[in-house]
Amino acid sequence: MTRPGPRDRAAATVLLAAGAPDCNARRPLQTVIYIGGKFVPAEEAKVDLLDRGYLLGDGVFATMRGYGGVCFRPHAHLSVLARGAEMLGIELPAALETIAEVADEAAARTGEEDAYVRVTLTRGPVGGTPTLSVVARAMTPPPAADYERGVAAVTVKPRRVPPACLDGTIKTTSYVAQVVARREVELRGAGEGIQLAVDGSLACGTMANLFVVLGDRLLTPSLESGCRAGVTRAAVLELAPALGLEPREERLSPSVLAEADEVFFTSTRIECLPVATVDGRAVGKGSFDRTHALRAALEKLVRDETAARRAKVGGP
Repeated sequence: MTRPGPRDRAAATVLLAAGAPDCNARRPLQTVIYIGGKFVPAEEAKVDLLDRGYLLGDGVFATMRGYGGVCFRPHAHLSVLARGAEMLGIELPAALETIAEVADEAAARTGEEDAYVRVTLTRGPVGGTPTLSVVARAMTPPPAADYERGVAAVTVKPRRVPPACLDGTIKTTSYVAQVVARREVELRGAGEGIQLAVDGSLACGTMANLFVVLGDRLLTPSLESGCRAGVTRAAVLELAPALGLEPREERLSPSVLAEADEVFFTSTRIECLPVATVDGRAVGKGSFDRTHALRAALEKLVRDETAARRAKVGGP
């Protein structure tokens, strides 16, 4: 696969079909879509109404972030997608390396320095072939004020689906449980919600992983809680020791939130987002120093790794 060069990225165009000639006069489009083995305009992208992904949520997905036209740790994201596909018995239509190249190209075609990239794989119609799609557009992270002042978090009623029922480390397109939990967050006017495991321990955010800073310890719920093994979560755990924090994955009681010095969420979209209050109670002394330090270290890691990947694939 040939990746677009600097001039292509600046144009940020969506090809009408695979192999269509470049045209500098084409105007940028906001959303880049790849489906059916080619890049197509949004208005031409179609999904079969009999696709079991559409009918039953029978599929898996990965959400990545493109920085300067390449995705951060795409193989980590896509290995989870592949594991989920194997669990569901959905055959990958291409090698992971090829899918990673498509994801990078989609990020580059947006023309954005910061891009949202979603890869979705569904079973397709009965008797048909799986559907692989990639959607890319400008990333919309939380506003700067949320990182400066922290967000309000609330404990939501829906419990996290336990691993005994469904492996929580994979991401299926059956997302209704998270949608219900997220709706409660929005109805209560909060920035994010905290989900508990079925045993009442902490699990995660509705759309993110959860971390607690307690002294020099960096605590996060273990995977037994049903939380996902997020790529950003893993990166933060890697970075913690260099910042004087001892990372621990363990069962956490909700009471630890009242003792915490800092609490924050992590995900591809939010990176490290500090929490100011939990259920109306202030967290610690209102300082986010450790959270900000981890976010800065994460941003440096992202810059270094994506620069190396960009050089490898021949980007500017």
